[in-house]
Amino acid sequence: MNVKGLTLLAASFLLAGLSLATPAQPAQADPASVIRETAERVLNDLRAEPARYQDDHALFSLVREVVFPRLDRERTAQWVLGANWRTATPAQREQFVGEFSDLLLRTYGTALRQYDSEVLKFLPVQAPAGADRVTVRTEIIRPDGPKVSVDYLLTNRSGEWKVYDVIIENVSLVVTYRSEYSAIIKRDGMDGLLKQLAKRNRSANS
Repeated sequence: MNVKGLTLLAASFLLAGLSLATPAQPAQADPASVIRETAERVLNDLRAEPARYQDDHALFSLVREVVFPRLDRERTAQWVLGANWRTATPAQREQFVGEFSDLLLRTYGTALRQYDSEVLKFLPVQAPAGADRVTVRTEIIRPDGPKVSVDYLLTNRSGEWKVYDVIIENVSLVVTYRSEYSAIIKRDGMDGLLKQLAKRNRSANS
């Protein structure tokens, strides 16, 4: 599966929680509730004003407001670059986080429009007390195909649980992006990658 397809799946599955046949619960501090509450908030808004969110600006604003605070985008960007993060300049790091965030914004927004009727089943969270990294394991029950395993990796660095990677059927979003971007950096350098991302984002936003 290519990077775009994997990201669309990850975004779609993050937003599939509202399909659960259970009443909405107040937001909690535990990792599983972070995933559930984010899904409920986004899909409630989408269903309340479907016409409004046909507009890209409104849709992307919703993603930026609700989904982005639940993503550890800097940690994800750092791990996507891997060893290249250490050799990048502070300015290159800052630009990469911005361009990568813009890419995620558009991809998550696109995924919202593709969401259908998947059901998200939460599996028991197994983590030692006081852990600052937790995996929330889920299964996606699809009406037209086999179930799909989706694991959300969350970290708690500042008192809030945030997602830094999604693993779909043993395929990591971070590792997939790292493979693509490391090849570009090896060929064109860090500045070459940044130029490609900026060009892609400008093209999509025009």
